[in-house]
Amino acid sequence: MNYLVRAASLKGIRETIDSLGGDADGIFRHAGVKEEDLDPESWFSYHRFLLVLEHAAQETKCPHFGLLLSSRQGFNILGPVGFVIQQAPDIRSALRELTVHFIHHNQGADVELRVERGIAQWRFSCKLQGRVPVRQQEDLAAGIGLNLMRLLVNPDWSPDAVYFPHAPPAELQPYRRTFDCPLVFNTDSLQMIFSDDLLKRPLSNANPHLHRLLEEHLSRLRDDYPNDYRGQVRHLIHQALTTGDCSIERVASHLAVGKRTLQRQLKDHGTSYKNLLEEVRFDIAKRYLRESSGSLTALADMLCYSDLSTFSSAFRQHQGVSARDWRKQFESDHGRQSFPQ
Repeated sequence: MNYLVRAASLKGIRETIDSLGGDADGIFRHAGVKEEDLDPESWFSYHRFLLVLEHAAQETKCPHFGLLLSSRQGFNILGPVGFVIQQAPDIRSALRELTVHFIHHNQGADVELRVERGIAQWRFSCKLQGRVPVRQQEDLAAGIGLNLMRLLVNPDWSPDAVYFPHAPPAELQPYRRTFDCPLVFNTDSLQMIFSDDLLKRPLSNANPHLHRLLEEHLSRLRDDYPNDYRGQVRHLIHQALTTGDCSIERVASHLAVGKRTLQRQLKDHGTSYKNLLEEVRFDIAKRYLRESSGSLTALADMLCYSDLSTFSSAFRQHQGVSARDWRKQFESDHGRQSFPQ
């Protein structure tokens, strides 16, 4: 599975690397990450995300790099997921909603809330364990989890304990200073431990009406954050079209695979890159023709065609009529208005 993650997960990484005297651009190149991949709302390979964190720790000679990066991240990196959590009625609801909606932020990891015998366990697990080092990701997740809890509870809150799957670091002070609680290493999973009494605490800023609207918004976003392979590739093609480069090489790079591997995987799913590219292009084209008064030349450029003639020929072949006639027919039937996708 080629998992994706929102680039907002790297918020603050350049500043963190710079503060340690590292070469951020060199680290990104080493991991195969391009500058345009860092747009907070874009998605890119979770495998490459993990590589960036590991390369950054090595390049800066900072074994607790993930922990350091977490100090620059909070609710804002989660996008709409962060907003809905803050409007939940209580802490239990907030953490459970994080569990349900986390896939809208990161497809390559899971978060879970367990409650056993009066003890709450907030757990984090990476789906790529064994394929790439994940220690920096786990430290980053632990730090972000602490930041979220302190925003929900109070700025001075600390858990009863934090369990780390990795070995004890040579330098413990950064961990002790951050978490201010007992630390346990070489455990089976990353866990933050606290009393389940805390889960009952209401959130003072909760807004039921806004919470419901945000929940509905996340439901509508499910198609935009696909978990199936074809959907992932379609989403990345749509994203690539906005950059002016919708080549198969670019999309394969986002998935951290080669061109031939992507072609083979799509064939296994009963499709091809060319077919998906055309599907996405014509979905965009038809919406544009329905809802926009913009020129066909602008549309051809938006869809990364070499010129208007090439777009016009492709549209006629796909729809049986010219783009101009398609628009006229729609306006004749419906008038210019929003129309279902």
